[in-house]
Amino acid sequence: MKKLLALALAAMMILGLANVAFADGYKIAIMTGTTSQGEEEFYAASSLAQANPGVVLHDTYPDAFSSEVETTISKLISFASDPEVKAIIFVQAVQGATAAFTQIAKEMGRDDILFIAGVPAEDPADIAAATDIVLANDEIGCGYQVADLAKGWDCDVLVHYSFARHLSYETIVAKRDAMKSTAESLGIEFVERDCPDPTGDAGMSGAQAAVLEDIPKVMAEYAGKKVCFYCTNCGLQVALQQAIVNEPNAYYALPCCPSPYHGFQEAFGLTATYGDVDGAIKNLASYLNEHDAVNRFSTWSLPVNMSMINAGYEYACAYAEGKTNGKVDMDVLNKCFTNATGGEIELGTYVDAAGVEYPNYLLIALEPINFADYLN
Repeated sequence: MKKLLALALAAMMILGLANVAFADGYKIAIMTGTTSQGEEEFYAASSLAQANPGVVLHDTYPDAFSSEVETTISKLISFASDPEVKAIIFVQAVQGATAAFTQIAKEMGRDDILFIAGVPAEDPADIAAATDIVLANDEIGCGYQVADLAKGWDCDVLVHYSFARHLSYETIVAKRDAMKSTAESLGIEFVERDCPDPTGDAGMSGAQAAVLEDIPKVMAEYAGKKVCFYCTNCGLQVALQQAIVNEPNAYYALPCCPSPYHGFQEAFGLTATYGDVDGAIKNLASYLNEHDAVNRFSTWSLPVNMSMINAGYEYACAYAEGKTNGKVDMDVLNKCFTNATGGEIELGTYVDAAGVEYPNYLLIALEPINFADYLN
C-alpha cells in the first residue's frame, strides 16, 4: 500500500497543476515560507501560480517570521484587499494567521473568503476558531511512530531537539509527551536537548552548525549505544540528516513534517524530483544504501505539506465555483485529497488533552516507509 501511494503520487503535480475551468473573476491566494524552511510548499505554490497566471497569487512570509508577525499579517490582509480573492491558503500557517484571518473576516467584512491553514503554529482552539479548514500532520501519532521506530531499530536512547518557542505550541508538546511516554514504556532512555531557534540571533546557519556539532558529542556520550534523533524544526532537518548519516549508531526516524523531500535532497546533494515521488524515494534509498544507512532512516511516502496546497487549491476552486456545501464540505475535501495524492487519505479530527474535539481541525497520518523496500 505504501509503495502504491508513492507510485500514485507521481501524478500529483500533474493533477495539482492542471488548469481548472474557472468561473470569471476569482483568485486563489497562497502564502508559504521561502525555500529556507519549506521548499516543497514553496514549489507547490509557485508551480500553481506559473500554471494559472492571474488566478493564483503567491507570496511568502519572512524567514524571521516569529519576530516579523506584522509583516505576515499585512501580506495576508493585502491578499484580502483584492475583491476577487475568494480563498487564502496558508502553509505553513505560522504566527499571525489567527489575527489576520480574524481581521479580514470581521474588520474588513470579507467573510466570503475561505481560509485554509496548513501546519498551524498557533494553539488549536485559536486557529480553529478563526479558520474554516485547518490541516495538520497527526503530531501525536508521529510521536508514537518515532518511539516505535526507535524500538524497531533496537535503539537505547531517543534524543529530542527543540527550543522554547516550539515548546510553547500545544501540539508539539503533546507530540513530545507521546514520544517520551512511549519510549520509556519500551525501555528507551528519552533525552531532551536544547538547540538554537533558527529565527533567533544565530539564524538558520548558526542553528544548523550547532546541531552538526552536537550530534557527534551525543554519540560520544552514549558510545556503543544506538541513538535515535528527532528535531521539531523544519530548517534543522538538513543538519540532522547530514550528521546522522555519518554516525554508524545514529538513527533518523522521521522529519518534523514527514515527507520524501523534507531536507533529504539538500542534505545529500540529490535532485528534488517533485514530479516523481517514487523516483525520489528510490534515489534516497540508493544514497542511504551506499552510506550504510538504508536501515537507519525513515519518512512518509507522501509530501503531505505539498498535498495540503494542491488539495487545498482544488477545494478552493470548487468553493469559489459554488460546488461545495458551504465552506466545509468533507465529501469534496476528501475527494480533493484523493486527487492530490493518488490514494486514499483519512482525515481525522484533533482532540485536545481535555477531550475537546475540533471538527474543522483535520489530521493526516501515514505509516513510515522502509527505504530498503525501494532498492533496485
